Amino acid sequence: MPLRISTIGSVLPTSRRLPLALRGLPSRGGSAQAMRPMSIATVHSPPFFAFSPVRTRMLDELGAALRPPAKLLAVSAPTGYGKTVFLSRLFDHYRSSGAECQWLALDDRDTTVERLLTLLEGVLLPGIESVDPGQALHQGDRSVDERIAAVIESLSHAHDPAVLFIDNLNYCVDETLSALIDALVFSTPSWVHLVLSSTTDLPFDRARARLEGRVRSIGYNDLSLNAGEIAQLLGTELSERIGAVGLNAIIDQTEGWPAAVRLMQILLASAVDPLQALQQFSGADEDLADLLNRQILHQLDPASRQFLLEIAPLRVFGVNLCRQATGDDRAADHVRRLLKDNLFVIPLDRNRSWYRLHALFREFLIDEAERQVPAARRYEVLCRAAEWCEHAGRWQDAIDYALMAERGDLAAAILERVAAMFVRDRGDLNQYIEWVERLHRMGVRGGWEVDYWYVWALVFHRRYEFARRQMELVSQRLRSEAASQGRVDEAEHVQRRIDVISFTIDTYTDRHEDALRLAMRWLPPRPDDDPFDVATVAAGSCFQLVSRHQLTEARSLLRLAQSHIAQAQSVYGESWVAIASASVAIYDDDYSQVHQDLIGALAKSRAQLGDNAGISGTLAIVASKSAIESGRDDEARELLMLGMRRIESHGIVETALLGLDAAIKLWNGDDLPTLNRYREIAAAYPPRAALGLSCFIVRRLLRLGRYDEALVEAAQIGLVPERGIEQLASAEFEQFHGMRAMAAAVLIELDIAGGRLKAATALIADETRNAKAVNRSGRLVELALDEAAITLCSHNPAPAARHLARAVSLAAKRRYIRPFRDRAELVAALVNETKSKDWGFAVEEERRFFAEICRGLPLGQHRDDVELDADSSVHTLAETPTARELELLMLVEAGLSNQQLADRLSLSVATVKWHLYNLYTKLGVSSRGAALARARALNLLVR
Repeated sequence: MPLRISTIGSVLPTSRRLPLALRGLPSRGGSAQAMRPMSIATVHSPPFFAFSPVRTRMLDELGAALRPPAKLLAVSAPTGYGKTVFLSRLFDHYRSSGAECQWLALDDRDTTVERLLTLLEGVLLPGIESVDPGQALHQGDRSVDERIAAVIESLSHAHDPAVLFIDNLNYCVDETLSALIDALVFSTPSWVHLVLSSTTDLPFDRARARLEGRVRSIGYNDLSLNAGEIAQLLGTELSERIGAVGLNAIIDQTEGWPAAVRLMQILLASAVDPLQALQQFSGADEDLADLLNRQILHQLDPASRQFLLEIAPLRVFGVNLCRQATGDDRAADHVRRLLKDNLFVIPLDRNRSWYRLHALFREFLIDEAERQVPAARRYEVLCRAAEWCEHAGRWQDAIDYALMAERGDLAAAILERVAAMFVRDRGDLNQYIEWVERLHRMGVRGGWEVDYWYVWALVFHRRYEFARRQMELVSQRLRSEAASQGRVDEAEHVQRRIDVISFTIDTYTDRHEDALRLAMRWLPPRPDDDPFDVATVAAGSCFQLVSRHQLTEARSLLRLAQSHIAQAQSVYGESWVAIASASVAIYDDDYSQVHQDLIGALAKSRAQLGDNAGISGTLAIVASKSAIESGRDDEARELLMLGMRRIESHGIVETALLGLDAAIKLWNGDDLPTLNRYREIAAAYPPRAALGLSCFIVRRLLRLGRYDEALVEAAQIGLVPERGIEQLASAEFEQFHGMRAMAAAVLIELDIAGGRLKAATALIADETRNAKAVNRSGRLVELALDEAAITLCSHNPAPAARHLARAVSLAAKRRYIRPFRDRAELVAALVNETKSKDWGFAVEEERRFFAEICRGLPLGQHRDDVELDADSSVHTLAETPTARELELLMLVEAGLSNQQLADRLSLSVATVKWHLYNLYTKLGVSSRGAALARARALNLLVR
């Protein structure tokens, strides 16, 4: 049977005769993936060879320097050209020269970039610990781009110099591999070097790398052995026996292919007449296969030969695994024999307790085993290996071997026992899904735990609709099996865990009614519920309750969430509870304290989870909303820069809308690519996000004076001013709580800008009643300013000033400054038309807030009056009020009218007015309310 050898035609020029390594059939490729390495030694350390590698000319050249000659050493050559040996020697050299070296080796399960990134994270981000499954479910599956960014960020902190080795990259056949390699080559610091090997051409921007001098390519010609190196491999004695003629014959037949030279060494070393044996060897694939049979397998005793064929399917092996799998008590002797004879066995750790077979040799042995070992025996060995691997914690290998043996029942049983551990250990969820679905195709179903974690994995990868269908099937199964198996309590507990996943899906897919209905059925919690699950349901319900204006109920659930997340000790969970808490304040536009709370939560998240954590981004997004509304525009920009990194992959519609609102309020109106980017973000969420974004855009366009464009944007979401208030009853706005008010705000501003003041007035009155009914003071601020705009347009500034004063009074204690900044021209016009003393703010907080609003406005002669009025409370009085005036002031504080004051003090009403006029003059005010505020600030009312 011909020897099966890997082919890589793309690496070689087509003009020359293909060397032995390029003949034959493609190598078998495994479709299985494995996100978590089963043995750190397997992937994180170079192998330890049982022989002294040949010192080649390429090693001599590269070994003359302390670091690689280019950013990237791209090593591409067929199987058997000693790439792993070459990389291992370079690793030892650079590490001994003081470089920080990291090693990674792939196998036939590492076919995706996701898998490769997980292995890289294991090497470069060793501090990452397993996370609670509930937390991980909310974090979701990070995008490849985000994970690449995290790897690049980690490498930027590496020591100078640093060298990252990745062996066997050909196993990764993912089309997105080029993006990862490009990032490593072009986005890491100059002191970070890469040494990558593959049997195929590496996919990266080779033209750019060459132009910038970043790549040194090493191909099969560079790794082929020359005459001196072949002599070195053969050894002095054998080289002298065959002489120059024999050496030239080997060069001609092998073309310097190291694997073929090694096989010929085995052939010639045992031959009585090496030259005669060499003449009989043609170098054809059939001769190589025959050589492996005669010189390697047949030189072993039958037991050792059987042992070698039976362990061939094992990717890695140790003595204990081999003894259990084969049932051969002489396993240790067999392994020692293989090492002694240097039969293509590669130690994987310094203690030489784990090994693997050379890929070329293993391919041959697997083919031979299929011919010589009965299927029943091969499957028996694999099953026993699966059982041993499970007990040893090598779950990936355990399940793979069970499936290779076509034992779905065994694979399902192992999965049932290790599913939770596999997921909690941050295993490959794509692999887990593939396993379960393969079992389903085999007609085998795992236990309840297998089903639960299958649904969990589907949700983690955002396959929401398919996950819903699977949850329905699992729930049906629980109901049908619980009673018959006497496991009612256990089934109910599993169902409650599934309900939490269902609640999560409903929340992320914007099915508020379903989520709230499920939460009210699930709560109150039970003693055996996971604290993180309780906090998830309680905090998540707050978003639904807030949108329904049920703030009292929302605050009650917040307290429940806060108490349980404290038990979970999860910074991630604490951050979500902080966001839920902020949603209550933001709904009412109260930014007096919420911004500082969010900044504190963000600082904690960044310190413990990092800037790349999705929850850090979401906190920044929400904090950008509180910053922009409280007048901190520069801070809002910085927060958006942090938050926009993961806004598409982490968060819910509510948080996305908060960030988009802040971003649009900062949009200058000219940057269309940025606006399109915001539309892409909204499209990543359920439809409500795009609806809300359009509302934000309309209002921003109106602020920029672009009325016609605002009309076009409004029409795209079905809002046409001429249709009036009735259009707000459409399903698109009514089905989402809070969207009607948002759409109404758009229509009001369109009506005002279009001169439809009567329609705007009617809609304002309707919205004011609605806002008062649910105590939305923040909404009343905007409506009061809208009324001011209408009265000012009607050339009636007096009522406009009253509306502005009311808005200031409502907004002052909430630190809600953005509506005034958005209407800067309106506020400036009113201030320029009104004397400062006529505003009559009742409390000092309002006076100072008003002064803050006016700063930066295009004010005329009243600018100094406003500032003076705001600061007047810090000055002493020019004249102290008399005792009679102070007595009068205290009675005014008690609420007495002028007539009541006159009756109480036995004075005429005219005399009372005269005293009040003098008092107002001394206090520098013009009204009762302002006089009381001034007196309190000066402690004149202390009894």
